[in-house]
Amino acid sequence: MKPPLSLNRIALASYSFHGLQGAGMCDVFTYINLLRDRYRVGWADIWTGFIPTTDTAFAAKVRTALDEAGLGLANLCVDGPHLWCDDPDQRAAHRETMLGYIEVARILGAKTIRIDFGGKEGHTMPEEAFDYLVKTYKEYCAICGDLGMKIGPENHWGWDRVPEYLESVRAAVDHPAYGHLFHFTNFHDEPERGLETVLKYAMHTHIAANTLPVAKELIRRLHEAGYAGAYSVEHHSAKFERVRVEWQLGAVRNLISELVEEGCDAPAKPDYITSLYHR
Repeated sequence: MKPPLSLNRIALASYSFHGLQGAGMCDVFTYINLLRDRYRVGWADIWTGFIPTTDTAFAAKVRTALDEAGLGLANLCVDGPHLWCDDPDQRAAHRETMLGYIEVARILGAKTIRIDFGGKEGHTMPEEAFDYLVKTYKEYCAICGDLGMKIGPENHWGWDRVPEYLESVRAAVDHPAYGHLFHFTNFHDEPERGLETVLKYAMHTHIAANTLPVAKELIRRLHEAGYAGAYSVEHHSAKFERVRVEWQLGAVRNLISELVEEGCDAPAKPDYITSLYHR
């Protein structure tokens, strides 16, 4: 049975405030307060730029703040320790850091964790890298599965954006705790193949502002595929973030509200907001 499509499943990614964070004007606790007091969403989506340490005492403080704000953590978005690096010492260091972040995710009560493949777009994935990705994801999945979490990549850079690699790694890992963070559109090539691939095992989403004209149909297709995770707003401009996030969040709320009214068993109708610009 498919979970109901609902405004209660919207999240707001902390990366949306990376400009303010870089200027020293927004830390993880400010972000949590913004979710509770200004944006009124129930799910956080924390990028590790806001948690740049695997210190468990700090993670415990963040968990206390989430609990006091009544928020769940839909995703811990891990940048830095991606899986594949050409240098074996660097690979080993990334693995150790990632094991630390899995423990942080446990403390925070995260539903999902994102960690990237690595690699360079346009470069063929060597067999050694493929074998290492599969072995390491199996290790991570064994841990995360026992903790009730899912873990996987996001199609936003490197080999993660290549549908062929997404398909082959997922098939080889073959674990129920393996998932994919679907960054709307954003495949290197074969966008329909990429979409069909990730619809099968999406665990989380990022809805960027530039995808709003097509986001309604993507949300509908996710719902019809049985997706049970959050619909997370992620803003990227690094300017006027507080107000631009408000606009983007309102647009996503509108798309979901329209789909709830219209139903999801047929292609989505043009949405009210973006159709205004075509009149």
